[in-house]
Amino acid sequence: MTEPTSQTDTRQRRSPLPWLAVVLAAAIVAGGAFWMNHDAGRKSAAEQQKADMLPAIEQIKQTISSLQRTVQDIQSDQQKLAGQVTYLQQKASAQQGERKLLSDQLGALSARVDTLVSSNAESTPAAPQKNRRGKR
Repeated sequence: MTEPTSQTDTRQRRSPLPWLAVVLAAAIVAGGAFWMNHDAGRKSAAEQQKADMLPAIEQIKQTISSLQRTVQDIQSDQQKLAGQVTYLQQKASAQQGERKLLSDQLGALSARVDTLVSSNAESTPAAPQKNRRGKR
């Protein structure tokens, strides 16, 4: 009977090791499966978030495109206005030159009239005015 007890002792010593290996392997498999599912869930959540953001991104792109067109229109209008301002400045400058020329001509004409009036006053003596009433 000594043999059965020694065999039992050997079995009891060997029993925990294979079970421990099986539990360890199961834990590794379970951990790997959990990690894979967790990573897939995280990727799925990231993909869902990305899919949710796509319409917003498209809307932002459309808004930016619209703003760029608006800026181009404003710049085009600004160039047109700059051309009109330049034209008006040139026209005002030309009119100012014409006014100065007319003013100079008016001054010269006024001087000539003054000269004529003074020469006429010197050449004609003051004559008594005749009564120009006609006879009745």
